[in-house]
Parts: sequence; C-alpha cells; structure tokens
Amino acid sequence: MSPQRLPVRPSPRPGEPLTAYAARLADANGLTRSRVLLPWRQDIDVPSAEVSAIATLGGLDPVATSRLTMNRYPLVIRGHGPQRRHGWRLHHSVRWVCPSCTPTTGRTDLLWQTALMPVCLRCRCYLVDASSAPLVAVPAHPRVLELAQVLADLAESSIADHTRRNRLYRLRRRCQRLAATIDANHPVRDADLPDMNVTAARQWGAYPCPDPATVATLIVLSGRRLVPQKRTQPVHLQRRQAAEFTETDRDRLAWFLTRLGRNVVQDDLRPEHVPTLLPMPEGENGRGPGAWLSLTRAAAALHLLISRAADQDATPASAMVALGVPDIPSCALIDGIHTGSGLREQDSDLLFGALEVLLADGLVDYQRRRDTLRVVTRLPRDAIRRLPPTFTDDPAFGQLALAWIWTRFTHGPMRSSPWPTLPDRDVAAFDRRIDPETRLVLHETGQQLLAEADLTSIPATATTGAGITRRFG
Repeated sequence: MSPQRLPVRPSPRPGEPLTAYAARLADANGLTRSRVLLPWRQDIDVPSAEVSAIATLGGLDPVATSRLTMNRYPLVIRGHGPQRRHGWRLHHSVRWVCPSCTPTTGRTDLLWQTALMPVCLRCRCYLVDASSAPLVAVPAHPRVLELAQVLADLAESSIADHTRRNRLYRLRRRCQRLAATIDANHPVRDADLPDMNVTAARQWGAYPCPDPATVATLIVLSGRRLVPQKRTQPVHLQRRQAAEFTETDRDRLAWFLTRLGRNVVQDDLRPEHVPTLLPMPEGENGRGPGAWLSLTRAAAALHLLISRAADQDATPASAMVALGVPDIPSCALIDGIHTGSGLREQDSDLLFGALEVLLADGLVDYQRRRDTLRVVTRLPRDAIRRLPPTFTDDPAFGQLALAWIWTRFTHGPMRSSPWPTLPDRDVAAFDRRIDPETRLVLHETGQQLLAEADLTSIPATATTGAGITRRFG
C-alpha cells in the first residue's frame, strides 16, 4: 500500500537532515518515528523508496527530500565504501550537537555529521559530543567561524566543481597529518583557540577526530590559506567592537538567543511581530517625536535576533527593509549582534523589556499591518461623513489623519510610512488638537481597514492592497 499524505506537514528547516525531519513529521502527527523512517537509518545511503515515501507523507518534492540526505555530496565528504571511510564524515557512533539550540529547539544540521562543521554558525559556539555532560556552550573564535562558513560554501560548490573537491581532499590530508604529529607543546598563534586534545587528535584515521574543539583547532592550523589573514571588517568597526564588547557581552548575546529560541517554539514568536518603534515598558518615557531613530535601531536589532532564533537568514539591511526604514545608519548594537561580538547589559535590558511587552500584548502581526495600511491613500467616505466639518475642510487633514492611523496601528515613525517627509511632530500636534470623538472615529477607521484585509484570508500583499484601493480609493 502506498503511503498517504499526512494531515500536518511541516516544512524542512535549512540544513535539516532527513532523520530530524522524519522525527518532526512523526511527532506533529502523533505517530511513532518508526512509522515514518526506520530507526536504524542514517542520513546517508537511504533507499530511494524510503525517501519517496517520506516525500509523499510530508507533501514534499522528491528532489527536495533527497537534499536532506548526504547522498548528494561527493565521496570526499561522505566517505568511501559501505562504511563511509576516508572522508570528512564522522563515525556513525559520533553525534555532534549544539549545546545552545539543540536542547531547546531540537535543531541539528546535516553538515554537523562531518568534521567540516565543528561550530554552530547560528549560535556562534562550538559543537559538543551528544554523549558528553553537561552541555556547556563555549563561544567560537571568530576565525573558526569564518573558516567554517568558507568550508560550508566549499561543500556546497564541490557537488559540481571538481576543483573544490580537490581542495577539501587536500585539507583533510593536512589535518590528518597534523593530528598524527601534533603534541601539547605545538605553538598556536591565537591563544583563544580551543585546547588540543592530543588523545582525540590521534584517533583521526579512517574517520575524523571525534572531538569538535580539537577539529576546530586542526582545521584552523591546516587551512590558513583558505581564509585571508586580514579581517574583512572595516578597521573602525573592529576598534569600536573591541572597545565596547567584552567576553561577558558575548555570553549575554548567546543567552539572549537561547531565550528567544524558547519563545519561537513555545509562543510562535516571529520577526513580523516587531514594530518599527521598539515598545517601551510601562512607566518609561522615551517615545517622543525625536526618539524614533534609537528606538527603530533597537527594533531592527530585535528583528535580527528573532530571525536568527527562528532559523531564518537575516542581515541588518533585510531587517531594516522589513521595518520600512532601509536607509537609516547602523549602530554598535546592530553591528555587535550581526558580527556576534556581544550584547551590552543596558541594551539587553531594553530588548528584554520590549520582548515582555510584545508577549503581553499577544504578538500582533505588525508586518501585516504595515503592508495593509501602506496602500491606503485616503480616508473612507463613511469616515469623512462622521467627522466634524471643521476638520474635513482642512486640506491637510486627510494626510494627517492617515498618518495618525499609521502611527497608532503600526507603532512606527513617519520615516517608515508612505509619507516619510511628514515630520512626526506634526502628527503629535494633530493628536493634541483633535477631540475625543474624532479620535474614536479615526481609531475605528483603522480597525476597519485592517479588518478588510483580515477578511480576505490571504496575505497582505499587492492583491490585498488592490482590493482595499478599489474600496477606499
């Protein structure tokens, strides 16, 4: 009997192996994991019939499902023969996990089954053996992170490029020779690299060394030519980060990402829940017309953190574009998060307080509100009829009323609105000038505009905007 499509079909995460996806698919539908994939299967040499069965159960494309296995990688990565020896792939009994995100979200990566990836690029810490206890997150050296990203790109490009395969083969041979000769007195250029476990290094033979920290040091010592010695960051950025961030700040950033990972899983927190102006805890005054820049930068930082906690690719530029402020300059807070340098205590308190406010308010989809209200160019006619003539006769009233609705429902400055040149102080003065009845009418109008988009039951895109434009001009 051919398998039938299951009712709950989660999408594969970036880099997720087939065994992890099969476990998530089974758990989501209340099945035992053996009903989806045999428990002794590894993420390599999976029969095509079983791959096709999982594709059918999860409603996936068979080609996309096969990319969850290591079969697509060349022999230099996945190893030779039935036992998969003499490659970058670890022994099947060795399992590397991230001590930061794996215990909380269950996240794993296909390349973690190889010695090419001894770090978690998302949490920026060293991987650990799953059998070790306790699982302690140790921040990875920036050069290890840089080299790991290069190796990940090499692994992907080696599928079709024979030259890249030779580079990975030569690097593995150099690591193997160094592991056989290195001792505890070997000079390491950077004291921040992990300590060498000579006993684990000597185990590099048919399979790589089982200790990820030792592998990280070996590939840095053997792969200096893969990454230029000169850092790609500007000199002024290096100096600013060195002056402003400490080791404690780096640990604080790792803790904050772990906290956000729990909210992503438990509360369905998403980057779309961040407004353009970071919300302030009750009792704090910081949302005056001139405070929009610092609060918007903090909102971009929180947007970037939540994106990383949700396994989404994000940059400071993409976060600012999503918030509607693509041209604002960056700051030390955003740069520290983007480069993994750290998170200062006062910034952590600000972001944590804003996160508590967002959770208490029920996680409003501000991205949908921005997309919905951005296409509205004038007030609905029924709203104009309910307003006093003293306001509607003013030529600037219509724009100020829509700007008032924008600031109230998107919690964003005018810089993020369809009227970026309209000063925020003009909207604040308009708010002080209108009476409570007019304020109520405008508030109900904003709710009506958002309800129109919600009733369409489709995402707030250009299609939704066209429908609103036809009705409200």
